[in-house]
Amino acid sequence: MPPRLGACTIILHGHLPFVHHPNHDDFLEEDWFFEAVLETYLPILAMLDRLAQDDIPVRLSVGLTPPLLEMLRAPSLQQKVERYLTRFRNLAESELRRLPKGDDRRPAARHYLETATSHWQRWQDRRGDLVAAFRDHRSAGRLEILASNATHAVMPLLATEEGKRAQVKIGVALFEEIFGEKPHTFWLPECAFTPGVDRHLAEADLSGVILDHHGVVGAAPRPTSEAFRPLRTPAGMFAFGRDLSSSRQVWAQEVGYPGDPLYREFYRDLGYDGEYADIKRWLHRDGVRRNLGIKYHRVTGKVELHEKAIWDPDAALGRAAVHAGNFLWHRGEQAKGLRDKLGVTPVIVSPYDMELFGHWWFEGPHFLECLFRQMADPASRAPVRLLSPSDVLREAEPCPSGAPGLSTWGEGGFLKVWLNEKNTWVLRHQQELERRMVERAAEFPAAEGDQERLLDQMLRELLLLQASDWSFILTKETAVHYAKQRITEHVTRFLRLESMLQTREPFDATWFEEVRGIDSIFPGLSYRVMLGGDVTRPGVRLGHPGATAALP
Repeated sequence: MPPRLGACTIILHGHLPFVHHPNHDDFLEEDWFFEAVLETYLPILAMLDRLAQDDIPVRLSVGLTPPLLEMLRAPSLQQKVERYLTRFRNLAESELRRLPKGDDRRPAARHYLETATSHWQRWQDRRGDLVAAFRDHRSAGRLEILASNATHAVMPLLATEEGKRAQVKIGVALFEEIFGEKPHTFWLPECAFTPGVDRHLAEADLSGVILDHHGVVGAAPRPTSEAFRPLRTPAGMFAFGRDLSSSRQVWAQEVGYPGDPLYREFYRDLGYDGEYADIKRWLHRDGVRRNLGIKYHRVTGKVELHEKAIWDPDAALGRAAVHAGNFLWHRGEQAKGLRDKLGVTPVIVSPYDMELFGHWWFEGPHFLECLFRQMADPASRAPVRLLSPSDVLREAEPCPSGAPGLSTWGEGGFLKVWLNEKNTWVLRHQQELERRMVERAAEFPAAEGDQERLLDQMLRELLLLQASDWSFILTKETAVHYAKQRITEHVTRFLRLESMLQTREPFDATWFEEVRGIDSIFPGLSYRVMLGGDVTRPGVRLGHPGATAALP
């Protein structure tokens, strides 16, 4: 086999906002999580299981943010996922019975039933603990799992050093609690970096961090290796820069792989296409049409939605194998050109939202599986190695030094997605409450009993308010009502908790327990982390415990 021309690091960033409504049997926004479990996390775990069974070498990097980890382990959400998977399998069975022989949608219906049954069984075999499944693949050396900050806050927009330190410290602590050792690489939410952030990461004993392309290329001094070697920052971190070419190949709406005419069309769904009498029993209790996850049409091309052709799963999966080979060929050509141009062994960093694979691009997990199978095939003469960020750093090849500047991977490359005319009002609340949290923690450094519980919950409300998701939703004008509701609730709850703390109103135990049950992220959290103390009290677990018994 000829020598490899460079390395490629594929990173799947798994994140969802913490959406938890245990007082409701059905809550529309919780479907975001259930859909991701069915369409992304279970398919990716199935892919890893098949590759492991066939002894196919795998080296993949996966980011699992604390909000996602907490949702995957929250008991009430695990029970709802169980119900969702069962209902989807029953829906797939119903569809296959409903469609007459010869109907060209039957191959798709059969595919849905087969995959739904497989995913349901995998969930049962794991007793609902998908985090343990990821941990097992990490222990076997197939995955490097990246840590992230507590609630996906945009670090450059935090107001205090205490707040920035707490976000990192909580995220690292949850990682250690779940995976049993310190993380090496950190996913900065939205790849949002500003000078000084690397200091907080270095204090947490982290080694690598992922930035956008211009965050590395725009460093001072400008690295001669561009974004194709890790950059040593002033705090001693190694910053990996996102590669634009491989990102465009997979992610771009018009020219990326997911836009191929054979792939499944995301925006045609049985929940809107079906006769109401046929789908009514699969809807929420309100009876409002919504996505059900059964999609019978393919991208087709630049035609109106109602003109989309029927999706053929076998043809689509065959195309994914072709695209996997195309991706590898392009990485080889890219690595050869970079090696000749820059005189270094290039590292091509290819990060993507994990939910792209399976949820938005149904065939995405199969694309990844084909990628690893082709890499392992001697006949393919794979031109690059697939490594994780930690693998790259362990090889100790020369890396440039420099100071990255403000950067994100959001539209425009800076902060306009999270700071614009649609959402500036959110930042005022976030920063004011962050300052108040620092002040109240300093005012009550040794709180006990109800005072301590109030301060702990105030910090949870602040952390949930700081999530980047709400400002993103306001900018993109998607679930705007829900985002505004969540922002308002967290601010209002924080202020009422503060009022009780300062005895401006009596402690309301019933209301407090209700709020604590809903905003239950990090049940063992201690407010003293804002004072530089530990994340939890001695002997207390930070996060949800995960599945410990068979689900009902």
